[in-house]
Amino acid sequence: MPRPNRTKQLPYLTEYIRYAVNWRPTGWNAEVSGLTIGFGVGISLFIGLIVAAATRISFAGDSALTIASFAVYMLGAYGMSLKRSPREPDSQVQLRREAKQVAKRLEACLEKKRLHRDLSIEVSTVLEEAARNWHRAKAALDSPYWRRADLPPHLRSVREQSLLAIDQGIQELLVLFATSVPAKPGHWTISEVVDEVVGQDFLTTKGRLDHISPFYDEGRNVAGKLYEMADQVEAVSRRLAGEELIAGAPKPGSALEATLAELRQIKQAEDELQQDIRA
Repeated sequence: MPRPNRTKQLPYLTEYIRYAVNWRPTGWNAEVSGLTIGFGVGISLFIGLIVAAATRISFAGDSALTIASFAVYMLGAYGMSLKRSPREPDSQVQLRREAKQVAKRLEACLEKKRLHRDLSIEVSTVLEEAARNWHRAKAALDSPYWRRADLPPHLRSVREQSLLAIDQGIQELLVLFATSVPAKPGHWTISEVVDEVVGQDFLTTKGRLDHISPFYDEGRNVAGKLYEMADQVEAVSRRLAGEELIAGAPKPGSALEATLAELRQIKQAEDELQQDIRA
């Protein structure tokens, strides 16, 4: 039987670390689509060629004018995207930034394959459980039902508040455990390598004991609320989806059943035709 890879013991925490590290403040995360950029390039080239033909400026002047036109266009497109993007309150942005700094330190441990080594068992267990429940809640809230274009406004508001709550919960947990996350990943020792090969810690325990959090009980409380939140979100999602089916929406397998009924009718007609021919 193959020995489990101990460096991959925290899959949900690993997923959340990637998510947190890639976060950008709303004001600096406005997306300008590829179509918008391509449209801007076309407009800029067109303006540059028209002006160059009318004024007979040099190639260098034409290029500078085209670049300037494109820059003005992109600034305008970026400004419009910022205007459309809702900005987060400063307190939420600050919490995300602090959590991101902790996530970056965790990512450094992850890249050295030492995440399970540089965190105490207590801290890593709570963070993994919290990340698992964050994933459960987020997966439910990202399901097709919640992302429908015709979702009622009050449910859309519930979804946004729930997403914000689960994000804030795990961010607060990261900040709470910040003192238990090493500033830099540790270095592999021979004793640690031996324990990794064996699959249990026989020779190394001291380093991990140094990272037990003084806020462990408080952290468990936050993780417990994330668990409750995930349960509630999943339960509500199942109930709402069930009510929609009862209200008359197509049931799973209805298209297959309708097609099968048509095929049965065709087969019955063919059988009757064969009987008439034999008769």
